[in-house]
Order: sequence, then C-alpha cells, then structure tokens
Amino acid sequence: MKHTIVQDEIKKLSAVPTPLAEAQETLNSTLETPTRLTRTYQPYPWQRANRVLDVVDGKTRGKAGQIQRILSYLLFGGLAAMVNLVIFGLVIYRFPFPMSVSTQVRNIFAFTIAAECSIMANFLPNDRFTFISLPGAKRPWRQRCLRFHATCIVGTLLTFLLEFAFFSLAHTPGLLAEALAIVIVLIYNFTFHHLFTYRLIKQS
Repeated sequence: MKHTIVQDEIKKLSAVPTPLAEAQETLNSTLETPTRLTRTYQPYPWQRANRVLDVVDGKTRGKAGQIQRILSYLLFGGLAAMVNLVIFGLVIYRFPFPMSVSTQVRNIFAFTIAAECSIMANFLPNDRFTFISLPGAKRPWRQRCLRFHATCIVGTLLTFLLEFAFFSLAHTPGLLAEALAIVIVLIYNFTFHHLFTYRLIKQS
C-alpha cells in the first residue's frame, strides 16, 4: 500500500512542468517555427506588410522572396514603360526635326532616346530594391549598370522590331505601336530577368 502511494506521488511530481522542461519545449517550438532570421524576402519598414509576407513564406515554403521580386519588377517595369511612352511621344511629336528628315528616321531616333531613358528608369529602382539581395548586387555600380544594359539589348531589339513592324507594316500610329511592343517585351523581360539574369546562384 505504501509502495503504491509513493509511486502515485512520484507520477504527480513528474507531471509538474519544470523550468528546464519549459525551456526545452520553447526551444523545440522555435526550431519548428520559422523565425525572422529565416525570411527569404527583404523586410519592409511596415510590419503589417512583413506579416503578410511571413504568411506567404510559410504557405509557399520559402517563395515569398521570389514573389516579392516579381511584383517589384512588374511595378518598376510598368513605371519605366510609362517613361518610355512619354519620352517617345515628346521626341516624335515635339522635337524640331528638319523637314527633310523622313518619318522612319524620326521614329528610329525617338525610339533610341526613349529606350535608353526607360532602361535607366528600370535599372535604378530595380537595382536598389528588387535585386538587392541577390549575389550580383555586390558588384560595383558601374558593372551592375553595364550588365543590366547588356541584358536589355535583346529586349530592346525585340521592342524595336515589333514597333517597326506595327508602324511600317501594319500602319499603326507610332505611339500605339510603341505601346503594343512594350507590353509584349515586358513579359519577355520579366521572364528573362527572373529566370536567367537575376536568378539565385547556388552556393557550392
């Protein structure tokens, strides 16, 4: 009888949580739950936005950083496209070309100026915010700028070919032809930059 009472008391004492047991339980839950140190995205100054990204990170198994870069690139790409259209329209309609200059030459000149302005408008914010966490962001600014320009060459040539085809072959108004080309190439650039130019490099 006494032996049974002693065993019951031992079981009761063992069931009482000790500080060591509580610490072990906290450690286990911490290891199982992603912390802020495991974030795959660049935190914002706004905690509410970070909480949303934390949820996305958990739901997508660490893909919040990629989603953040996609949305950021599309935002800045859209702004750069607006810059392109504004500069193109100003040059082709407001620049004082000599009367001897043909419409095709005016179109090429306006395209070239607008393309360079839009590339820089795309590079500056994307370099500062979108791709800041990728390995290529550690290169000197001039190298990053030149590499960004290099990756845009194909997209720019594709934009020119599409715009020229819409304008000269389909007889589409210049501004509309430029807008159509930009929309098509924006999709191409997004795919090219996300999957090739700025992809994450696996550390060996």
